Amino acid sequence: MLTALSFTKRYVLALGIIALLSTLAYFNLNHMIESQVDDGKMINISGRQRMLSQKIALFSIYYKTKYLFENIKLMEHSHRLLVSSKMSDELKKLYFEEPVHLDKRVKEYLFHAKRFYENHDGRSLNYVLKHSQSLLYDLDRAVSIYQKEAEIKTKKLKKVEFFIFVLTLITLFFEAIFIFMPANRSINKKTKELTAEKDYSNMIIESSANAIIALDKDRKVQTYNKMAEKIFGYTKEEMIGEDSLKKIIPKKYRRLHDLGLSNFMKSGKLKHRGEVLELEGLRKDNKVFPIRIYFGKTSDKENVSIVANIQDISKEKLKDTIVQQQAKFAALGEMIAIIAHQWRQPLAQLNFNCMYIRKKLKDDELKKEISKNEEIIAFMSETISSFEDFYKKSKREIFHPEKSIAQALKLLESLFKLNQIELVKDFRSGATVYGSINSLAQVVLSILQNMIDVIKQREIQNPVIKIVLKERSDEEVELTIADNAGGIIVKPIEEIFEPFKSKKTVPSTGIGLYMSRLIIEEKFKGCITARNIDEGAMFTIILPKTKVLPD
Repeated sequence: MLTALSFTKRYVLALGIIALLSTLAYFNLNHMIESQVDDGKMINISGRQRMLSQKIALFSIYYKTKYLFENIKLMEHSHRLLVSSKMSDELKKLYFEEPVHLDKRVKEYLFHAKRFYENHDGRSLNYVLKHSQSLLYDLDRAVSIYQKEAEIKTKKLKKVEFFIFVLTLITLFFEAIFIFMPANRSINKKTKELTAEKDYSNMIIESSANAIIALDKDRKVQTYNKMAEKIFGYTKEEMIGEDSLKKIIPKKYRRLHDLGLSNFMKSGKLKHRGEVLELEGLRKDNKVFPIRIYFGKTSDKENVSIVANIQDISKEKLKDTIVQQQAKFAALGEMIAIIAHQWRQPLAQLNFNCMYIRKKLKDDELKKEISKNEEIIAFMSETISSFEDFYKKSKREIFHPEKSIAQALKLLESLFKLNQIELVKDFRSGATVYGSINSLAQVVLSILQNMIDVIKQREIQNPVIKIVLKERSDEEVELTIADNAGGIIVKPIEEIFEPFKSKKTVPSTGIGLYMSRLIIEEKFKGCITARNIDEGAMFTIILPKTKVLPD
């Protein structure tokens, strides 16, 4: 019957069957996705119950009532969703039957947690702490059941998908016999010509978003695409046909590179085949930057070669650095807030005690000593408030730059005294700028920290740091910070503002010079530069003035 049909009709029939099978596959896959989404939702909710039960116990121990109340409400809501959803017999038995009766135990656990939250009842606290681990165990069992049932559903849907796949293959098989084989003779010549050409593969390589570099058995570069030229700076003519790969490998990796290539040429096996490695590359301008690299090899034993797929991850690493800095400042802010909370009440009590003792005393010398103690207590309270304000996220507003400078200097006051650094301030501008007070303070703090570190390392005699604030023009205000520590040794100096260039071996609570440049350029629309002067280094920050003065 099929032989009586024309080529077009056979082709349409085959396409119709494939379209039908594809439609069935689509609906089955869609059903599978929806099922997995629902199952995943229940697994996530069930898994969240484990975490919430432990958080409730933890917040109960530390009397963190705000977080305790939030987690109780969240666990109640999650539990209602779980018990109101459709359950298998196994889950019903776990939740509503003895010996586990998880529904009853969760409600009792929440009841005692609420009672502790409302009344600080010691018995309820004991109940929560006593039953948190056993409840965690049974909540884990519930999660396991949800996961197991989701896997069973997925397997069933996969069987249906496999059946559709087999039918599709059979259809394609008959399509090949009755459609493509008859047409094969007429297009065979053109197919061979197209197969012989490498245009298609070259197009794929050249259009890749990653650098692709291939070496032959003589270690000569055979493939070097456009993205490789862009990433490393060398042209294809500079790399092809030579053992030129070392040009883009930093010195610290070259010995390992030679060893790895030698082992590969002997054994034909790649040590890191199939692994994604994060290393460093070297640009033509001698700048080192982070890369992600994947190695592969050809299957041709006679013309064996290694293929490296390379991605420049500088921006990715930079984003990670920014996120880490933000997380670090957030953590420091939380820690300072906790310390401030713990200190204020005892300091207030000490101050009250000093006042009381001073009133009772008749000895003038003792009264003077008590007054000194009161000054020390006031200084401690002011210091912790300064740190707390510094790490808070401040809103964008119109302000005088002197406020940010004062904020940074307040935090470094003890370091200036400890290192006997003379501070010279010359403020000649009353202009205002728009932005975050804390952000500008963090930039000033970062620059000053770097200067203090250099002064300590180089053991500078009679160290001086000078801060000058003046009006650069009708539109801009200029802030300069200079020292007499011998200057910046990095060449070119602009590299100190680049990411991944820090030479510090001791962790810092500062934001770094790269982050400082980002803040000045993006948040203040200004600029920051550095240069060497007669005795040291000078940082210059240019900020645009605000058009309107604050009320």
